[in-house]
Amino acid sequence: MIGKVMIGSSFGGVVRYTMQKQQATLLLAEGVRAEQIRTMIDDFNMQRKLNPDLTKAVGHISLSWSKEDAARLTPDNMKQRALEYMEKMKITGTQFILVKHRDKNHPHLHIIYNRVNNEGKTISDRF
Repeated sequence: MIGKVMIGSSFGGVVRYTMQKQQATLLLAEGVRAEQIRTMIDDFNMQRKLNPDLTKAVGHISLSWSKEDAARLTPDNMKQRALEYMEKMKITGTQFILVKHRDKNHPHLHIIYNRVNNEGKTISDRF
């Protein structure tokens, strides 16, 4: 498994990018209403306001596996690996979504998370 970290400033852009891809699958949403893309974005931005001085509140990590692993990877297995990764990176106590994509020849998912945690504190981007 390989992780690629990106930090950004727009929840709207990254949520739309991940969710509107053809064959995107939402595996898990924590702390955001997942009925519509707009509500997810609104919920992320509401929590962001708890720490208005943080300019880059959007955390975005892409986790990729080898195409040889595709047959063994179930959605539940991918979700579990993503949660373990987040725990090890100390991305806890915050809003996030896990979105699986099938637009490449290797299995991968996107972790979108709020760097403003549920208490208004900043989650470090120093991995």
